[in-house]
Amino acid sequence: MTRRFVLLVCTLLCAACSTFNSPIDWNKPRIRKPEQVPGAIETARHEVEEGKTAKALQRLLIAREVRGVPTETRDELESLIEAVAEQRIDELSGKDGSARELAKMLEVSLPNQLAVAAAVRAARMYLDAGRPFKAFLLLRKTEEKYPRHHEKVEAGAILAEAGLQLANDPWNFLGFFRKRDDGIQVLEYLVLTYPGERRCADAYYKLAQLYEEDRLWDLARQRYEDLRLWHADSPYAIAAEASIPRLRLRALKSPEYERRELLQARFELEEWLRAHAGHELEERVRLDYTDCLLRLIENDLSVARFYKRIHQDFGARMHADRALADARAAGLHDAEAKAQALLDQLPQAREAAAAGSAE
Repeated sequence: MTRRFVLLVCTLLCAACSTFNSPIDWNKPRIRKPEQVPGAIETARHEVEEGKTAKALQRLLIAREVRGVPTETRDELESLIEAVAEQRIDELSGKDGSARELAKMLEVSLPNQLAVAAAVRAARMYLDAGRPFKAFLLLRKTEEKYPRHHEKVEAGAILAEAGLQLANDPWNFLGFFRKRDDGIQVLEYLVLTYPGERRCADAYYKLAQLYEEDRLWDLARQRYEDLRLWHADSPYAIAAEASIPRLRLRALKSPEYERRELLQARFELEEWLRAHAGHELEERVRLDYTDCLLRLIENDLSVARFYKRIHQDFGARMHADRALADARAAGLHDAEAKAQALLDQLPQAREAAAAGSAE
């Protein structure tokens, strides 16, 4: 008997807790019949005059759910909903407003423009209050709900500010940079969602730098390439163009099997030097160019040694000659000496030298 009593009490307590936590507002006005809607509209007008816009908007939204309302009355209702919602948004956007309450307007069945305006203003308030990731979450939700919304410029600006703020935050816990990683998430969302937005140039450049810090060379290069593609007139474009071949070289591990990438880097570096002679980055780019040529020479010498080892003298000579020509053209004397020494070891080279001596 005692056990049954305990179980009954527990059940009643759970039910009570469920009631207390219910999302239902038992103080909501009861508007269920079409003939009640005109009265609800009139009451809402008085509530607005008294400054009770939240209550008025709730009343109007409940009235909207009633079926069978005459067209003229429904038009009046919708017009008033829009006006009250706009006033409510302005109130919540003010000095003493609430980003949290403003963000809730996204969940209300309002005209798209009003719902989006409320959400974007709330995101700006979250950002100004030092909650950049909260701003991002709200804007992402807005984009999912209204992918063609009209506030993309302001949303893009907020996302850029939020992402850069987080990415530049030095705070870490036991070596884990949580805010920095959140910043990467926000900036990646920005560039993938609004690739043409003006502030994306900042985002692309920062992402590339962050990926370089993490030694993610291919990702960093991709973001520099995106920057040049979408924002060729950006102040970052020339530096990004210089970084692309440098990161291409960084990503290479062995010169023997990656000649195509080396040739691509050589082309990119030569193009940059032709287009931007005298730029402050020229010295660094020339160092990258020398590095690239040395790798290409080493590639040819490695192949030449392989052919020499298997007695394919024609192939060995062809690659050694090419290495020698590149070394001489670039003034790389040590590389030139290596190439010449290898050529001197090849049978035809020794025979030619002997014939010259006999003459």
